Amino acid sequence: MILYKQAPIGDLDEKAGVVKGYGSVFGNRDSDDDVIMRGAYTKTIQENGERVKYLYQHDITKPIGKMSELYEDEKGLAFTAEVPKTTLGKDVIELIKYGVITENSVGIMPIVKDYNDEEKTRYIKEVKLYEVSAVTMAANDQAMINDVKGQEKRQEDINKKFDALNKLLKDGNISDDLGYAIEYQLQCLKSDISFTKPATEVTLPKNEKTSDEVFNFLYNRLNK
Repeated sequence: MILYKQAPIGDLDEKAGVVKGYGSVFGNRDSDDDVIMRGAYTKTIQENGERVKYLYQHDITKPIGKMSELYEDEKGLAFTAEVPKTTLGKDVIELIKYGVITENSVGIMPIVKDYNDEEKTRYIKEVKLYEVSAVTMAANDQAMINDVKGQEKRQEDINKKFDALNKLLKDGNISDDLGYAIEYQLQCLKSDISFTKPATEVTLPKNEKTSDEVFNFLYNRLNK
């Protein structure tokens, strides 16, 4: 069974087409009640590290780069990806630059794991790593948020991404491929709203538009 675990994107060198960040972090209990332990990637990097590619949205048909560095440090699985200036590569770099894509996610298969019944937590000690992806919203973050403060923060993140998409539409020359990429981002965000509808009213940005209204505005703007 393939799992997806997330971490934030780190540094971006737009001109060189280099993305640095973490594929996942150690010691963090995620929404699946999994904790990836330090050392989990050691064997798979040694055996298959050269085969690991940087993908877009976990889609094996959409490779965007290769790894020039892939290693564990005290924090997690660190990587440096070189992204060639293909149409898709440039589009993804642009989406990262504008803060639309902010997360990485790994595709892994747990090999060695221990389940702690008392903590109701699975500790993953060894994995097989297939790929690292730039993703819009990592799968674990799409779980239902029950805490109101968490809902407000998630709503704020969604609105920020809508704003980033709007700025991207206003600022740049939008290629057909980038247009499709933006449309995909909007669909992902639209889908995410259904998971994050707050139980109570929250404060929205100054334009006071709801997320649905912003989505419809951007979608219609894109498809004029």
